[in-house]
Amino acid sequence: MTRYLELFVCLAATLTATALAQTTDQPESTKTTSPVAYVYVSGPTNIEAFAASSTGTLTPVPGSPFPGSLSHMSVNKTYLFGAGDNGKDIYTFLIESNGALKQVSETNAQKYNPYNCGSIGPTQIDYTGATLYNQVNAGGCQDVTFIQAFKIEANGELQFVGNAVSGIPTDIASLSPLHFLGTNKFAYQTGCADDDGLVGPVNEVYKRESNGILTTVAYDNVSPKTENPDDVYCPFLLAGDPANHLAVAYSLYNSNGFVGTKALASYTANSHGNLTTTNTFENMPLISSETDALSISPTGKLLAVGGVGFHVFHFNGSDPITRFTVGRLNNYLFPEFGWDNNNHLYALTTGGALFVYTVTPTSITEVPGSSYTIPDQASSIIVRSLKD
Repeated sequence: MTRYLELFVCLAATLTATALAQTTDQPESTKTTSPVAYVYVSGPTNIEAFAASSTGTLTPVPGSPFPGSLSHMSVNKTYLFGAGDNGKDIYTFLIESNGALKQVSETNAQKYNPYNCGSIGPTQIDYTGATLYNQVNAGGCQDVTFIQAFKIEANGELQFVGNAVSGIPTDIASLSPLHFLGTNKFAYQTGCADDDGLVGPVNEVYKRESNGILTTVAYDNVSPKTENPDDVYCPFLLAGDPANHLAVAYSLYNSNGFVGTKALASYTANSHGNLTTTNTFENMPLISSETDALSISPTGKLLAVGGVGFHVFHFNGSDPITRFTVGRLNNYLFPEFGWDNNNHLYALTTGGALFVYTVTPTSITEVPGSSYTIPDQASSIIVRSLKD
């Protein structure tokens, strides 16, 4: 009887240990395999799709690459949108539960162009994910730039809402894409105007109305103070943070033309969308003369600056931007960046390489397995974060 009791106790202990091991292992397995984001990279003929783990490691999504010829992409929680390389259509792709893409709609954006000419894109989605905005440059027939607004329907189709005509001329130098503030009330474009030889900054301020359409509320030419009063800072890139601040990249212009000096400034928007800055030539960090991309992290604390190589800066809201890292990968060209909500920076090169870094305000580390080769020459990257 004693031996049977001992056998029962040992068997019960073994089964309990096995059950505990299974219970302990299961959450770990889920934690390891569940992606924190989907990363999409567009090329001339395909869209490469990756699932990003909590460590930043990328795994191709089943079925990737997906057919599509997109010049620029935007996402909300359910759909990916892209301006077609044909200069006419905006395509909608459903993001399936595993990150795969399925085209569900095609919208002829030129149908809503009153001038019937010009290029479409880039596109931008507001912070609520309710409205898609498409930039149209009608320089081929009219000296005008405008922003189309489309309501995103539940099935992914786009319903045209209206056009916001910009005061920015089409011949402006380096007109930036549209960027929203995190408050979702205002959006901005910037560039440098040449009016009869007089060069100066142009900042277009749009208000987002309740139906999603944009209306111009200001034509703000504020810029940082230069060392020489006859010089001027000309903006050419901007990025918005999750609150009410902008980062703007400037080129210095004087009687000799653009002299190659480029710098970063920060702005704060008030309740009416008007911009102010405390930055001057004395506290603006200098950047490479070959700068093509700005991107602020979801936390609003970090700013990636790309072109020939890339840097990461501390973004300090209304205070001056401060340098964080030295130049990285200076033998590559970086046209675009993406961030997820898990401290990962995705740095895309024009040569078809995708680098992944874990970035915090105190460290930057390349993720094991980076970089990843994109078979087609890449043109755009977008990240659909799965973590709020």
